[in-house]
Amino acid sequence: MRFLLCAFFVAASSAYSAELFDIVLTNGRIVDGTGSPWYVADVGIRAGRIAKIGRLADAEAPKKIDVKGLIVAPGFIDMMGQTVTPMIDKPEVGLNLITQGITTILAGEGSSGAPLSDAAAKQMGWKTMAEYFHIVELSGLPVNVAQTVGHTQVRRLAMGEEGRKPTEAELNQMKAMVREAMEAGAIGVSTSLIYPPAVYADTDEIGALAAVAGEFGGRYFTHMRNEGDRLLEAIDEAIEIGRKGRTPVHIFHLKTAGRGNWSKMDGAVKKIRDARAQGTEVTADIYPYINNGLGIEALVHPRHFEKGREAFVSKLNDPELRKTIRDEMESDQGEWENWYKHIGRDWNKLIIGKSNSLRHKVEPGSSLAGAAKTLNLDPWELFYHLVGTGAFVMPETMSEDNKRRLIGEDFISFCTDVGPAGGSGIASHPRAYGSFPRLLSRYIRQDKAATLERFIAQASALGANEVMARDRGRIAEGLAADVIIFDEAKVTDHADFANPAKLSEGMKHVIVNGQLVLEDGKQTKARPGRVLRGPGWRKDLASSSIITGDTVPELTALDRLMAGFMAKHSIPGASLSVTDGDRLVYARGFGYADVATREKVQPESLFRIASISKPLTAVAIMKLVEEGKLSLDDKIFDVLDHYDPPKPDAKMDPRLKQITIRQCLQHTGGWDRDKSFDAMFRYLDFAKALDLPPPADQKAIIRNMMAQPLDFDPGSRQLYSNYGFCLLGRAIEKRTGLAYDAFVRQSVLEPLGARTLVQGHTLLEQRQPNEVHYYTPLRGQSVFANSLGTIVPSTYGCWNLEAMDSHGAWIASCVDLARFATRFESLLKPATVEIMKAKPPGGGALDDKGKPKEVVYVCGLARRETPAGTSFSHGGSLPGTSTLMMKRPDGRTWTVLFNTRSSPQSDALARTLQLDLDKVLDSIRTWPKHDLFGKFPQHVPSKSR
Repeated sequence: MRFLLCAFFVAASSAYSAELFDIVLTNGRIVDGTGSPWYVADVGIRAGRIAKIGRLADAEAPKKIDVKGLIVAPGFIDMMGQTVTPMIDKPEVGLNLITQGITTILAGEGSSGAPLSDAAAKQMGWKTMAEYFHIVELSGLPVNVAQTVGHTQVRRLAMGEEGRKPTEAELNQMKAMVREAMEAGAIGVSTSLIYPPAVYADTDEIGALAAVAGEFGGRYFTHMRNEGDRLLEAIDEAIEIGRKGRTPVHIFHLKTAGRGNWSKMDGAVKKIRDARAQGTEVTADIYPYINNGLGIEALVHPRHFEKGREAFVSKLNDPELRKTIRDEMESDQGEWENWYKHIGRDWNKLIIGKSNSLRHKVEPGSSLAGAAKTLNLDPWELFYHLVGTGAFVMPETMSEDNKRRLIGEDFISFCTDVGPAGGSGIASHPRAYGSFPRLLSRYIRQDKAATLERFIAQASALGANEVMARDRGRIAEGLAADVIIFDEAKVTDHADFANPAKLSEGMKHVIVNGQLVLEDGKQTKARPGRVLRGPGWRKDLASSSIITGDTVPELTALDRLMAGFMAKHSIPGASLSVTDGDRLVYARGFGYADVATREKVQPESLFRIASISKPLTAVAIMKLVEEGKLSLDDKIFDVLDHYDPPKPDAKMDPRLKQITIRQCLQHTGGWDRDKSFDAMFRYLDFAKALDLPPPADQKAIIRNMMAQPLDFDPGSRQLYSNYGFCLLGRAIEKRTGLAYDAFVRQSVLEPLGARTLVQGHTLLEQRQPNEVHYYTPLRGQSVFANSLGTIVPSTYGCWNLEAMDSHGAWIASCVDLARFATRFESLLKPATVEIMKAKPPGGGALDDKGKPKEVVYVCGLARRETPAGTSFSHGGSLPGTSTLMMKRPDGRTWTVLFNTRSSPQSDALARTLQLDLDKVLDSIRTWPKHDLFGKFPQHVPSKSR
C-alpha cells in the first residue's frame, strides 16, 4: 500500500512538472489584489491567462523568470489616462505607463477618440467608436484600454462651441452618438465640466446622456464642474446626474483646490460615503501631486469662450478685454472655478509646463512669476501671451494631508491624468511618468498612508471593477495575465517639473495579456493590449459574428476558422471563395464592408486585390503572344520605344535594351526594390523631376526610370518588381491601341464571365459601388497636389492607385476571382499555359547560393513545389488590403480578401491564414456537389450604395 501511494505521488508530481506554460514566475512575493497579506508562490501563465499558482519550479516554459524578493502583483489601472490615440502611431510612447506598472488605462475625459466630424474622419481614418476600436486593435497597444464617450465630443459635433442649451434635435443627435459608442463597447459617458463648451451644459443635458449609458449598464465619469469653492455642490450634481442616468458615478482626480477649501475634504468624503450607504455607487481617483494641471485658459472666465477659442484669442490683445479678464480673476464674485484665486493670486505658484511659445523662451518647470522676471515682462503680459499659445500649466492648489487622507479611503483608486506621454502638453506634468511609483515610494513605503496590500487592491482590483474589467485586477487562476513585478525597496519616481519625462525605476517586468511588454526594465516590441469593451457591447454585431452567403453544411469548418481568425486579429471585413474543380462550392462574406454604417460584406463585395492584378496582366500578355502581337522574347524597350529620360543628357543603362517581356513577367528584369527603391511609389520626386503636379503617373514613372541604373543583369536573378508589370501594361496598350483595362476586360474577363472586376481609385470619395471601406492604423502625407502634405489615412491618398493599373489597381469580388482562378487556363492553348507556368531560365530560379528556390515566380504567378504537387498562387498587399489567390495541387482553388492588411500578430493576414485554411480543406472528406456560380451569373455593381 505504501509503495502504491509513493508511486501515485511520483506520477502526480511528474504530470504536474511536465505542464507547459508560456511564462513561469518563480519565488515571487504575491500581493494578489484582494488586500490579503502577501505570500510566496510561483505563477504559471498560458494563453494570456494565469493558469496556475503554486510550486512550479519544475514546470516547462520558454520564459522562466526568477523573481525572488520581488513583488508580483496585478497590473495597475490608470483611472484617467486621457487617450490611447498617440499609441496608434507610436506604441512606444506608452513607455511612461508600463514603467509605472500600468497595464490598463481608462481613456476619455469629456473628449474621446470618437466620434469624429467628417473632416476629422478624413484625416484620421475613422469616424465612429466602432471604427476607432478596430483601428486601435489593428495597431496594437502595449496596454489595455477601456474607453468612455466624451460629452464634449458629442456636444461639439451636435452644436459646436455655442454657450446655450441644445435643441431637442441636437440632444437627440448627441444621444444617438452615445448609443453607437455604447454598442461598440464604450463603458460610459465622461464629462470635463470646467472647460468650454461643456461648462455651458446643465445637469439635465448631462443626465440625459448618462441615461443612455445607463441603458447599456454603463457609468458616468466626471471631471466635476468645480473642485474648489463649490466642490460640495459639484459632488451633489455628479451624484444627481448618476441618479438621473441610473448609473454609478466616478469622480476624476478628486481634490479640494485652494487653501481656503482644504477643510472641505471631510464634507466631500462624507457625501460620497453617505451616497454609498444609500446604495448609490460613487467612487473617485487621485494622483499624488499637490499641483494639478490644466490649459492656462482655464484661468479665464468661461463666458469668454462662448463663440469658441479661436474667436476669443483673436480679441485677446484688446486692452478692455484684458482688463475685464483681470478684474474677474482678482474678484471673489461669481460661481465659476477661479484657479487664480486657488493659487492665492500668487504667480509663483503657477508652474509652466509646455508653453507652446515661439516668441518667448520659457523654461519648463519655471513659475510664471520667475519666467516673467527672466524675460523682463509684467506677469500679466506673459499670462495673456500664454493664454494665446494654449500653454499647459500646473497650479499649486492642493494639500499633502488631504492626499494622505484620501489614499486610505476604500473608494479611492489612482490615475496619472495623462495616459501615454506622446509629447502632449499634459505630459509636461511629472505625473505622466511618476504617479504610481510616487504613490508606492512616498505615500506607501515612506509615509505608511496604507499597507502595500491595501494600496495594490485599490490600484488594481478596485480600478478593474470601475472599468468593469471583471476578468483582471487580481492574481488568481483563470484571470487575465496582467501582471507586474517590481522591487518594493527601489521603486521610485524621478520626474519633476523641470524634467517631467524622467523614467521611474524599480519596475522590473510588466506582462499584459500574457506577454512581456517590459522585460528587465526595457520595453519590448509586444503589443498585446486590447480594448476592454463595456457591458453594452453587442457581440452579435462584432465583425467576427457577421457572416453572409449560403451556409454549406459540409464546409462549416471554414465558417469557424474565419470567425476565429477575424476575432483574433480584429479584422473589419473579409470574403472567401472555394472551388472544387470548376464548381464554386463556397462563397461567403464576413464582417463589415463599412463598419460605420454596418454594411455587411457580401460574397459580391468588391475589394482591392492589389498584386493579384498581376496574373490578369500576365494572361492578357499571353493572349497577345498567341495572337502574334507580342513575343516573350521581345525587348520591352523595343516595344516601348517612345519614352525619354527627364533630361536629354541623362546617361541610360545599356542593359535596359536587353530586358525582355518574359523577364518582366518573371521578375528577372534587373530591378531590386530593396537595393534601390520601388519605382511605383516615387510619386513626388518623379513628378517634380518633370515639373508635373503630383502624383506621378505611369508615363512620368517610366521616363524617370529610364535614367535609373539597373540593380542586376537582366535574367541573372529574380527579385519582385511592380515596375516590370507597369511596363507590361504599357506594352499591352502599345500593341492593341486600347487602354490597358479595356483590353483586359475584353480579352480576359468578359470571356470568363468575371464582369465585376474594375479598376479601383485612390480616394474614398471615388469608391466604387459595392466596394468595401479599407482600414489601417497607418497615416501619412497625401501625394495629391490639391491636398499635398496633408495627413491622411494610408489607405486613401498616400499613394496613387491609378498609376498601379497593371500591377495592383483591380478590385474584385471573391466570386469573380474564383472564376478567374478556375478558368483562366481555358482562354489559352495548353502549350501557352505550360510556358506560362514554366520556371524562369538561368539564375531566376536559384537563390543567392545557387540552390533551387522553394518558391519561384513564373509568368504572373508564384510556383511552389510541395509533397502533394505544384501549387500556383499570388498574393496582394497594400495598406488596408491583404489578399491571396491559391490554385492547389488537388485542383481546388481558394481566394481570400481582407479590408485590412495586418494586425499585431500578423504582417500579412492572408498569408497568415494560408496554412490553417489549407489544413481545413485537407481535412474535408465529403465535398458538396453544388455549383454556386449559378447564383452569381453576372453580378454587376449596383448603381448606388
